[in-house]
Amino acid sequence: MRRVGRTELLLVEGGVPHYREMVVLGREISRLIVDEYGADFLVERLADPFWLSCLSCVLGFEWNTSGQTTVTLRALKDALKGCDLGIVLVGGKGEAMRETSHELKESLKRIGREDLAPQLLKASTLSCKIDNNAVQDSYNIYFHSVAVTGSGSSAMINQGMNIEAQTARRYQWLGSSVSVEEPHTAISSEAVEEVVLDLTSRQSRECRYCILDVLRDSPIRTIQSDLARVRNILAGQTTLDERPFSEARPINPHLRPPKKLDDEILRKAKENAESFESLLLCEGVGPATLRGLAYISELVYGARVSWKDPARYAYAFGTKSGSPYPVDRRAMVKAAETIRQALESSDSNASRVMLRRLGSLLTSIEV
Repeated sequence: MRRVGRTELLLVEGGVPHYREMVVLGREISRLIVDEYGADFLVERLADPFWLSCLSCVLGFEWNTSGQTTVTLRALKDALKGCDLGIVLVGGKGEAMRETSHELKESLKRIGREDLAPQLLKASTLSCKIDNNAVQDSYNIYFHSVAVTGSGSSAMINQGMNIEAQTARRYQWLGSSVSVEEPHTAISSEAVEEVVLDLTSRQSRECRYCILDVLRDSPIRTIQSDLARVRNILAGQTTLDERPFSEARPINPHLRPPKKLDDEILRKAKENAESFESLLLCEGVGPATLRGLAYISELVYGARVSWKDPARYAYAFGTKSGSPYPVDRRAMVKAAETIRQALESSDSNASRVMLRRLGSLLTSIEV
């Protein structure tokens, strides 16, 4: 499984007066896509950050708010319940997120694919652990959704919340074979964080190995002593230097080393130090434990860790001013073509108008 996108959105509360219409239109769009291209195609599109944003806008939702994810996918989930399209969508936020595993098992049983349950359940849990614990960017996961087809294609969508900044970030995954090293291929965000602890980075590979070695070879009292050394090294500092210590960066509160690690959690971690994946899945091992072990690995044992936000760009297609980079006209044409393909069989007046506009765009842009 690879994470194919991340999007930053504004946190906004309030009801959705046209929710019923979102469900109705979402159902018909899903039927059209599955009829023309198959259920696997729809799942692949749900894992595309730009396409999901486009779908949300087509359903009448704001392009830059957190509900773009939560409300759109809830509406699509309700829309698919009454359809026999060979695709199921489970999960949500709050209680719905906690019921994802049970709901996924029941849904797979309903489409006759119980055999997919072990791999999908593991991937579901691991994607949340990676987005919440292995990439510490101040966003805590509060929404999780899984889409899967009868043929086994799957997509997972997570969303994290930063209450202080009043923003949310969406993380999108495709497939069910998870890699903990740089699982993402396209990350979209309006802002890049100053400092992010990214244990999934290729630059953090040495650190991941070191964390496992520390857990296997060091007594708990030694780990606690090493953490105290880390706190002494950073005492009084307001910046965190990224190796090779050429650029000072601020130590945000959520990235400060913990005062102490829980002995019982360390014992469990030591028992699950076979791989970094098994460590992530270990009960009780959260952001603080991983952050403490990462600091020990870097500052005590010299194992490099990445403090860079894995966001690759800040805008979907660039900007006219060229900041952060010039407009990617080929990407614009590709996005337009994707939407055109999804709508080309519709007979509605709105679709014909949209197709004419897209046709004009596609023929007028030289790439």
